[in-house]
Amino acid sequence: MEKQNPNSLIRLRPSRRDILRASLGVGGAAALGTTPWTPAALAQTAGARQGGTLRVCFPNAPDTLDPHLTISAPGQQVAALVYETLTELDANDQPAPRLATSWRAEKSGQEWIFELRQGVKFHHGKEFTADDVVATIQRSEDKSLGLRSQGAFGPYKEVRAEGKNTVRIVLTQPCAEVPVLVANRWARIIPADKLSTIANQPVGTGPFKFKDFQPGTSASVEKNADYWVKDRPFLDGVRVVAIAQSIAQQAALRANTVDVLEFLSADGYLALKSSAGVHAYSITVGQYYTLMTQANLPPFNNLKVRNAFKYILDRESLLASAVLGQGTVANDLTLVPDSIYLPKLEQYGQDLNKAKSLLAESGAGPLSLELYTSSERQPSPKIAVAFKEAAEKIGVNITIRDVPFTEYVANVSRKKALYTSQWNERVSLYESLFQIYHSSSPFNYSGVEQVPGLDAQLEQMVAELDLARRKAIVTQIIEKIHPYGDRIIPFFMNYMCATTTKVQNYTPPKHGTTELRDVWLTA
Repeated sequence: MEKQNPNSLIRLRPSRRDILRASLGVGGAAALGTTPWTPAALAQTAGARQGGTLRVCFPNAPDTLDPHLTISAPGQQVAALVYETLTELDANDQPAPRLATSWRAEKSGQEWIFELRQGVKFHHGKEFTADDVVATIQRSEDKSLGLRSQGAFGPYKEVRAEGKNTVRIVLTQPCAEVPVLVANRWARIIPADKLSTIANQPVGTGPFKFKDFQPGTSASVEKNADYWVKDRPFLDGVRVVAIAQSIAQQAALRANTVDVLEFLSADGYLALKSSAGVHAYSITVGQYYTLMTQANLPPFNNLKVRNAFKYILDRESLLASAVLGQGTVANDLTLVPDSIYLPKLEQYGQDLNKAKSLLAESGAGPLSLELYTSSERQPSPKIAVAFKEAAEKIGVNITIRDVPFTEYVANVSRKKALYTSQWNERVSLYESLFQIYHSSSPFNYSGVEQVPGLDAQLEQMVAELDLARRKAIVTQIIEKIHPYGDRIIPFFMNYMCATTTKVQNYTPPKHGTTELRDVWLTA
């Protein structure tokens, strides 16, 4: 049997280093992040220029200013500019200090103690202390608020301040991934005295301060002159704007009316990659687009119907047509294709005869369904059309409803039986499996245990610190999810974006938001 190695809990890819330095399973305390934080790009910014406003374009506008509620990419980007997290992930997806300077585990990883950075102030002048972390976590975990941040800090039980600059997070069970989890996009720290106004008046500790918000159009931030990292940020401000159509996005970049295109479509990337004055990027990430088949709603509360729908799409053809080959065929699993936890499984492909047979066995009868999507989230409509055309070959009638993203958020997600959805990579087992499939998790959009016994196995997975035993549990979980999970994931899509050449020190985001405190503009 492999020796116990709790360090490998976040090693979803073989190249990742272990995150813990001591054995949690025998009651040891793991001290992490004790090296003072230094900007990763510091050595590369000797010639950085101060000033200028960076104009960043997304296909849609920010949905909300609440960092614990936003689900749109531009909304999360604004949050990343204004707010900060306790830790951040380095180039190898390992936790590094941010608002916390060090951390350690106690009671085999069931309790985590974070030492906080001193001398940090919120934008309104209040000193950052343990009380703010406590208030943030308690707000995030308040089920009555229905925030997307619920569960962001792990399997939470309670949190308490132990002095002005120390916080203890107590969990319902051991979890070695907490230093990674607190770096996620919904774990942003807000001031304790602004809980009631944060949705309209964002106040954080980040490199930029909120300036204005035009719903449905744009949001702007300006430089935080008192930011705790010396000489950062370089930019005077950032303006996030929305342009839905790919051709219009390209024209704006070429005309120098925007500086960055985020969430670029494949055709936009291919059109720009050889353009003068432009840097275009297509990088491999764990981003995926999915067809959600809500397991709590008919006909998908029938296991065999969910299983049947997995054989409808021609995934290879869809990858070629929808994203012009900029991605990797997927197998309806939320783990990245090279994850060390993936067992060998049947690769789903188009098998219409099998799909038709399973539907007949399900007893669901002739199906006529509405499939919801949004053109503001390309290439989702292409996935919808491909599915409609294939499904109709076996007598499943699909009507596509293409709605604005604001309507999608309000009336489609979690509420309709069949719809497209987009997800960024999640770097830990807790995020990529537990939070997606446990019936208590807000990211289980169906809100039910999709396969009997799955919840208990997910809980066991989070608590297990032995690598061999954990792999065995994950295999059992995946063998249940693979045929009956509520997500049809046809491919992992590369992240594509582009900038003008005057944008310096830009790095494409791996996990959905771009770090802009080290970016500058040439004259």
